[in-house]
Amino acid sequence: MKETKYRDRVQEILKKHRGTLQAAYNATPEDGSSIDGNDPLPMKEKYAAENRIIQRVMTNERSAFLSGLALSGLVFASVRFGPRYLAVRINPDKARKLKEADEIAEKANTRWIQKTTAFVFEASFGAWAGWRGYNIVSAQNKNSYEEISKIPLCAGMSSVSENVCPDFVSLVHKEIPRAFWSHLDDGEDTQMKDPQRWQSVRDFADNCIKRKVYEDSYRKQNGLDPGISVDIPKEGVPENILLSMNKKT
Repeated sequence: MKETKYRDRVQEILKKHRGTLQAAYNATPEDGSSIDGNDPLPMKEKYAAENRIIQRVMTNERSAFLSGLALSGLVFASVRFGPRYLAVRINPDKARKLKEADEIAEKANTRWIQKTTAFVFEASFGAWAGWRGYNIVSAQNKNSYEEISKIPLCAGMSSVSENVCPDFVSLVHKEIPRAFWSHLDDGEDTQMKDPQRWQSVRDFADNCIKRKVYEDSYRKQNGLDPGISVDIPKEGVPENILLSMNKKT
């Protein structure tokens, strides 16, 4: 019942870190400079793995948006010109009657009202169809959800993980109760409107924890001070890092 409320919280977090997300998309630190004072080019390379993931996600979203835009135009044209075209094709005499009706409306000065009302309806219906089409294509793109959730596991450095992870971990493991997440285990019987999206949110937060555990262990093993950015090896963060740490302890 609180899915909309929690979805709004996710949107708030994303808006809060908009600058970080834009910088990650461009593969540059948020302030546009090198974090460790080195040349910007090597720093850009350290964020390359994160950037590749975001680029793939944006490519998928761009395709979904263009599909929705094309559908919107198609529906608008169909609603605007389709009925009259079909009526004339079925009954050629209908064209004369429609023309006479338009001339009567012009003389009564009501034609502009008809045109405006029709255009508003057609444009609104076309926009709605395009938005629905975009949401359907985007929601069916399972790969995008999986890609986003694995950003914290990427090699190199991750500005998204450094800045966004604390808020998402707090949201998933503190603000949102476990009872809400239990609905993800209901499969096709779940009452969630968008279970794929929520699975991605939870996986993202869990992978944030894995990255933090790995970074803390890496700093300890290499004698680094707490808070120092860790350049994750090219293999990335192991997905079973928590299980490995538990076995050691």
